[in-house]
Amino acid sequence: MDDLGWRSVLFVPASRPDRFDKAIAAGADAVCVDLEDAVAPAHKQDARAAAMRFLVDGGNGGSGGPDRVIRINTLRSVAGMRDALALIEARPSGGTVVVPKIDSPEEVCWLDQLLTEAGLDLRLVAQIETLRGVDQAAAITAASRRVSAVMFGGLDLAAELGVPASWDGLLYGRSRVVHAAARSGIPAIDMPFVAVRDADGCRAEAQRALSLGFTAKMAIHPGQVATINEAYTPTPDEVADAERIVTAWRDAPDGVIQVDGKMVERPIVLAMRRTLARAQAAEHASTSRRQGDAA
Repeated sequence: MDDLGWRSVLFVPASRPDRFDKAIAAGADAVCVDLEDAVAPAHKQDARAAAMRFLVDGGNGGSGGPDRVIRINTLRSVAGMRDALALIEARPSGGTVVVPKIDSPEEVCWLDQLLTEAGLDLRLVAQIETLRGVDQAAAITAASRRVSAVMFGGLDLAAELGVPASWDGLLYGRSRVVHAAARSGIPAIDMPFVAVRDADGCRAEAQRALSLGFTAKMAIHPGQVATINEAYTPTPDEVADAERIVTAWRDAPDGVIQVDGKMVERPIVLAMRRTLARAQAAEHASTSRRQGDAA
């Protein structure tokens, strides 16, 4: 599976299809229609139908616009089983499915096998937000080639831990998820910032998560998208520095070089290559959105 290249993932309730177009136009790299926490049990059936239409329309509607994603219910529930069956019956030609509250790699493998039998080319994002999931993070991210990213669900984890959803309280869980993603070579997506009107707080948390290894963040309000995209897009100066270091390394005869009076070794070069990859992904996402707007 190819790199998702997301910086922002905007969530919208599947029970509110009237908000889908606004979410698509918000500038996020991906829009996730949520069948899980955002939908009351009594509304799951209608919301499920709306979510499948959203995914099918995106898969069959050509290129352009944000990536289309749905979040199903946990596979350890009747609602999640119905979501999986609805996916198979809807037969979307593409898209991404977020699987929440994963406790074990077996859950990933089970859904992978179902989708493979049905002949569906869907990517999976594993959402880790339980104590058992944190313990099994490395095995979960490596469970299937379909797993294209991992999401950190801090609110549920904080509730299980019995602590506030603060940075310090969730640092261990965040770190475990980032490490698992790095081992599997996939992106890590941070939890949403719940104070939707606090742009400065959202920016600070996004930058803090970036320093930990996350390269994207969930958004729960369209107004957060621009802030998140900016935080996860390398600046022109960062891109220029990275290009200079990567070029110098490529032309170096041995394994150590000097750039601007500083010693540069392989780990720094790898970090610079990641910076360039993030910049390229940001440009690709922006181009895709412009194509969607023009369509």
